[in-house]
Amino acid sequence: MGEAARRIGIIGGGASGMAAAIAAARAGCAVTLLERQEEIGKKLLGTGNGRCNLSNLDFDVKRDYRGGAVSRLEAFFDAFGVRDTVRFFESCGLVLTERNGYLYPRSMQAVSVREALGAELERLQVRIVCGCGIRRIETAPGFRVLAEKEAFCFDRLILACGTRAGLPEKNAADGFELARSVGLRTAPLLPALGALRCEETFFRPLAGVRCTAQVELAIRRGDRLETRRESGELQLTDYGISGIPVFQCSRYAAAGLHDGARVTASLDFLPEYEAGPWEALCRRQYRVCLGKRAETLACGLVARKLALVLLRLSGLSPEDTVGEGTRERIFSLFALMRHLPVTVVSVNPVSKAQVCAGGIVLDEVTDRLEAKRIPGLFLCGEMLDVDGRCGGYNLQWAWTSGVIAGRHAAEEGGA
Repeated sequence: MGEAARRIGIIGGGASGMAAAIAAARAGCAVTLLERQEEIGKKLLGTGNGRCNLSNLDFDVKRDYRGGAVSRLEAFFDAFGVRDTVRFFESCGLVLTERNGYLYPRSMQAVSVREALGAELERLQVRIVCGCGIRRIETAPGFRVLAEKEAFCFDRLILACGTRAGLPEKNAADGFELARSVGLRTAPLLPALGALRCEETFFRPLAGVRCTAQVELAIRRGDRLETRRESGELQLTDYGISGIPVFQCSRYAAAGLHDGARVTASLDFLPEYEAGPWEALCRRQYRVCLGKRAETLACGLVARKLALVLLRLSGLSPEDTVGEGTRERIFSLFALMRHLPVTVVSVNPVSKAQVCAGGIVLDEVTDRLEAKRIPGLFLCGEMLDVDGRCGGYNLQWAWTSGVIAGRHAAEEGGA
């Protein structure tokens, strides 16, 4: 490789680390990828329910991303966006397919993504060292990485360590300790894209129920109220609420609880009904069910398990007779179908979340994703304070930030 064989080390063999390694190696650098687990790309295998939703053609930075400096993200995605991701994977030999904007490997198997990336790393002669826990890094001149069994020396270093999201506590990533050890500032790491635990005990018999619903999250900090509303398939658990609409709201719940705010949610189990048609339907149900058992009121509207809980909460039993004497409680039942209030007490821990909110603040890096105060040190992926909605957006950030960091780490000049 001659003079172009700059030595680049990458700590972390996840999505962003592999993308960074490929980008740097394609630029002619000698790349070493250090991974603490026994194989690279392990978290990829569980993404998208094992199908790996790796990006999304329906893309809007302001809508799809959160973090401390979302306004800066446009420039990164202009440099390497969704179409670039498609070309990147095609150049690695992976055939993609699209379903309603969601991009997947044609095989619909996450392992295909890892295999394609692994084959490209092998072709580019990237050195991969697994089972490599890092103790510390030393800076200037260059970088010295001290692992448990070996020391490595690099001209440039990329931190792509990821977070503890989705990993057992014993496998907690140490990337943020490394980052803080060289003076990089971090925003609090909180679970995002996770389930919400609620204080109500009526959830226990609802475990396993799935239904279309709208979730409206309310976060009250003193006199200030913040609300978030999401719709989709809601999953009820024995401890609270889960599913895509809950995941989309969860990072805000985590931030609110971290700040000591009161966090509540309202569940609407029939969000497709406008107010007028809904009121007409309620009157009709009451009329046609007169003289019948109260449980018939919810027939076809909501799942039976849910109906029984809502009946009890409205003061009815399934055997009560629909009539003038139960009218008030019956309309309370209908009201609960549209507005079931719950109190959120916690978000599932980081080890059960898909991603984390927080991380190294973007003010610490340049538009090259190079640490402003440590030339030659680059960061990418989950290390940075950027998190996306469900739908492939977090992996898109991994590819984008990984390629940008890898390309710039390979450039002449600088450190």
